[in-house]
Amino acid sequence: MTDYLFELVPWKRSDVDKILSVSRGFFKYYSIPEGPGGYPGLFSIATAMYLKYRYGVGVYPHIRLYDINRLALLSIANAVREYGLDGLVLLRGDKPWKGRIVEDIGSEEALELLKRKKYGFDKGLILSLNYPVEKIIERIKLGADFYLVINYSVEKHGKLVEASREAHGQGSRIYVFILLGIGRNRELFRKLGQPYIEPDELKNAMNDLDSIVDGYVLSSPFEPVEGIRLFIRSV
Repeated sequence: MTDYLFELVPWKRSDVDKILSVSRGFFKYYSIPEGPGGYPGLFSIATAMYLKYRYGVGVYPHIRLYDINRLALLSIANAVREYGLDGLVLLRGDKPWKGRIVEDIGSEEALELLKRKKYGFDKGLILSLNYPVEKIIERIKLGADFYLVINYSVEKHGKLVEASREAHGQGSRIYVFILLGIGRNRELFRKLGQPYIEPDELKNAMNDLDSIVDGYVLSSPFEPVEGIRLFIRSV
């Protein structure tokens, strides 16, 4: 069964509530970035708890390792476990707009630490298809419960097939990002050098991926509500 996730970037509570009003009951998990672009938003863990206990939905908050040390990571992991959140996405994050980078722990070490401490919630990593296949396989062998795949394009389909085969062989899940090009999104994605999908290409693109991946992460910045409506109509 295919899982659908939504990348919910929390800037304002009113926007969070609006997104849930049109999407609740469709997405299995809400993937919640922390400080996207290095700018302060609403704290991902707080937003995840709000979504979990107000709306009863699945949540995968992100944690920026550029901002914290090991003690803070373990405190956050304790909160995720004790308050029943579904999991945690570990990543370095973008360089902070204000303040210094904390160079204490990377995503690979963080994953190993949480596994060693036997935290039972899902632990996820980012997987970029911009790297050579050997590096991608090496990262998958770290043994995260799931991987959020970025930088997918048709030209990198072969890499995704190999990554998926390796991940499934060790019991990990693969969720590929779908960047939906609508409105101002196109300009943003072009500026970031990110491949995106037009709404009229969405269904065919997903048909090509359904047998390879475990699910999709819809990303529709600036246009979340319209993106959700288009996505729901397409699947």
